[in-house]
Amino acid sequence: MDFTYRVLESDIDLLASALSETLVAVAVKGGEAEDILELGGRICEYTPNCVRIRGLSYSRELYEFRVLTGG
Repeated sequence: MDFTYRVLESDIDLLASALSETLVAVAVKGGEAEDILELGGRICEYTPNCVRIRGLSYSRELYEFRVLTGG
């Protein structure tokens, strides 16, 4: 089953997701569609360098943050 998703790239995207408590998936940038590390967690905090989800920090340079939009 294929899912469509939107990648959260900007600070505004991350802020909106954090405030709305949207579930976010974490994937390796440039990886395969199946390279998901975190299936769905809420953004607790973000900085220019990292995003914190479920107590783990992910580098914004190495990972992308996805919101499921439909399928």
